[in-house]
Amino acid sequence: MEYRLPALDREVRAFLNTATSWTGVQAARADFGVTGDRDGSETTYSKNDVVVAILDTGIDAAHVDLDGGKVIGWFDAVNGRTTPYDDNGHGTHVASIVAGTGEGNPLYKGVAPGAALVGIKVLDANGSGTTTGIISGIDWMIQNKTTYNIRVGNMSLGSATSSDGTDSLSVAVNNAVNNGIIMVVAAGNSGPATYTIGSPAAAANAITVGALYDPGEKGWVLAEFSSRGPTADGRIKPDICTPGRNITAAKAGSVNGYVTYSGTSMATPFMSGVIALMLDANYGLTDSQVKSIIYSSANVKDFGPAGKDIDFGYGISLCYNAIKQAGGYAGSFSDGLTFGYVSDSLPARRTSDYWTFTVTDASKPVGITFIIPNHTRLIDFDIYLYDPAGNLVASSEGTKRQEQILILPAATGTYTLEVYSYRGSGAYWFNVSYR
Repeated sequence: MEYRLPALDREVRAFLNTATSWTGVQAARADFGVTGDRDGSETTYSKNDVVVAILDTGIDAAHVDLDGGKVIGWFDAVNGRTTPYDDNGHGTHVASIVAGTGEGNPLYKGVAPGAALVGIKVLDANGSGTTTGIISGIDWMIQNKTTYNIRVGNMSLGSATSSDGTDSLSVAVNNAVNNGIIMVVAAGNSGPATYTIGSPAAAANAITVGALYDPGEKGWVLAEFSSRGPTADGRIKPDICTPGRNITAAKAGSVNGYVTYSGTSMATPFMSGVIALMLDANYGLTDSQVKSIIYSSANVKDFGPAGKDIDFGYGISLCYNAIKQAGGYAGSFSDGLTFGYVSDSLPARRTSDYWTFTVTDASKPVGITFIIPNHTRLIDFDIYLYDPAGNLVASSEGTKRQEQILILPAATGTYTLEVYSYRGSGAYWFNVSYR
């Protein structure tokens, strides 16, 4: 089977710093003094730092955010070259999200800028790779785990075909976890349809990551492209969601330039960086302990149906809280937003439901994720948002399983969301985040 990078959205609108700000990553670094640096020198890198392996298209170690010896280990399963490079660019962007120093521009500093990296090239210049090649990269990572002290493996790649997690690549990911490496894997970009979790995202032992719009993108909203469960054998994936929409990070071949991509490929290294900060806070944490902390109800915004669901997983990661719990620290962080959940149904076409919520701070965004859980081509619901004066200010009239609205409100007061059936009947639910 051939594995490829998920399709990337190249709109340039937002910075990595909005994601690290709204999730509390910046606050955690400031409050708890965690960066991924554990060898006592923020700008030198060794196996004594928190080490994250990037299994991807390579890493451009000449970029100012990734140079200075940050890449402490390297394996090229594609071309057999002995020094780090990236002939595609995806891996460099991913590596920068995990651990970029922000030297070229502090707005684009990665989540764990003190962490060290191991580059494992398993995808070629076109972003493609074979099962054999990727597994050889995973096997090399396991064999060299002790040499480089690899704690986390990041895989922002996969197949689009629904998997039951028994395929050879998923098994290899599970094996890496069994050998003491925390594996963080992209859910994929084939949403919002169900059964779009492929390999190795379906691996039972992986932390499978979905993508969000963050409030810097005008609201906490699940990215419409983020792949959804269940897996082919009925398990709930993804596991957790982090920002992955319009993330700006290092551009390969530019020395100090940046590029903006969207995808679960970007959300995944964000989660890997958070785990690196958790390990900086408490290096003794095991894979199961890390998962227990990340998935804890105290450390997520439980968007979607209560508990773990096939869209958000356990929910939106409250990164500050996870790092705080990992280190046993004291402190608090809030994004300042309220969120609500509604579940109901429409009985027939051309019928509407109306829901209201009150905005008290017009400087904060309003984000709505609307899902038709039993969507078929016979069901088409649309949503319309009206301001306190009754003016239509936003709408979403697609034909897929998800609709979404992201706005910065112009006024405070009571807003009304209309849920309208253009065709069909059935259940729906939505989340709204606002202030």
